[in-house]
Amino acid sequence: MSVRKLTAGVLTILAMLGSIAGVSAQEHFNNLPPADPFAFDPDFRWFEPVYNMDLADMKAKHRAPTGWFGTYDRLSLYGSRPETNDSQSAETKLDNGWGHRYEVGYMTPEKSGWTFNWTEMGVSEGNYIRHEAANRVNENAIVSNVQQDSFPFETNVPGTNYRFFDVGDSTNIFNYDSYELNRTWRMEPYHYGGILEPMIGVRWMRIDDISLSTRLNTDGDLTGAGVIGDLPGFDQLLSDQSITENEMFGGQIGFRYFKYRDRFTYSADFRVFSGGNWQCSTSFSDELLIDYGGTPVGEGDDVVGVQRDRTATTYERNEDIFVGFDVRGELGYQLTKMVSIRAGFQIIDIGTGLWRGGSQQGRITGGDMDQDLFMVGGTFGLSLNH
Repeated sequence: MSVRKLTAGVLTILAMLGSIAGVSAQEHFNNLPPADPFAFDPDFRWFEPVYNMDLADMKAKHRAPTGWFGTYDRLSLYGSRPETNDSQSAETKLDNGWGHRYEVGYMTPEKSGWTFNWTEMGVSEGNYIRHEAANRVNENAIVSNVQQDSFPFETNVPGTNYRFFDVGDSTNIFNYDSYELNRTWRMEPYHYGGILEPMIGVRWMRIDDISLSTRLNTDGDLTGAGVIGDLPGFDQLLSDQSITENEMFGGQIGFRYFKYRDRFTYSADFRVFSGGNWQCSTSFSDELLIDYGGTPVGEGDDVVGVQRDRTATTYERNEDIFVGFDVRGELGYQLTKMVSIRAGFQIIDIGTGLWRGGSQQGRITGGDMDQDLFMVGGTFGLSLNH
């Protein structure tokens, strides 16, 4: 074959590939959001009134919105306690926590789109007793020889007229963050107007579980080496802490089903997810010694010395597989053309592969590396073009 024919053949193949790639790219970009992020409503008529007659005459496939949408929900969820090695712990109890859920997405006229979801919430529960500091009041609130990071020991606790410590043991402290990116498709409405939107995507979750135990020694009960002596007017706060980080990443599949009835929208979401969990527990003990200069209790002189010691930090790592599901049900009411309010419930169950309770450290007994986390409660929020 001559060089001319070979060159002509290569150019022909490249041209054909370029044409196919161009068509494919055009189809791909047709499914992406437009350049104008507010193209779904350029006149910003979000609060234009909507009438029952208009909604009654509109078919479900025409009422289901396209373009950009967004939602916000306030969460009030109860979270299960960790399973620790302490046989006296109440593992079956649920403790209330608060959080937020945000979702933004885009649905094309061709009935395909994307959604991004961020959910965060936390629970902080413990058995604590409030102890007044040995030097109860700092009338002058003057700091001498004390670093600023020793607050609130050099002044009164904000909002009060005295110093105090909350001493005890945590029972259920965790922070939950979840990030989802899903590819969605909208099916044709069913006979009675219900619409199904299957989805597939990825999910990254982070759960930080904290175990904390504190105790207070005051006036003559000092323990440990290097203390200043049995003087009146001092506090020694001892604490053990273990922080367990669960970094989870995996895939998920699910669907959203919704149906319109007059101004009301009934919706249900279901997702099942699984993946890998990379766990790390950080543990240490801390001693804080506060010297009030031998001042008798209650006279309120300044703090003259703060001594802080911490044991060497220990780390423990593990890897596991997690499996769970996420269920949501909501009832929405359409206020205006674009704005709806809604209320419902949510259940998040990570059934296996979670480390809670941390490692054994001092008075902390530690927990198993393969646990679950169950969260259930109510939600209330609003949606825009959803």
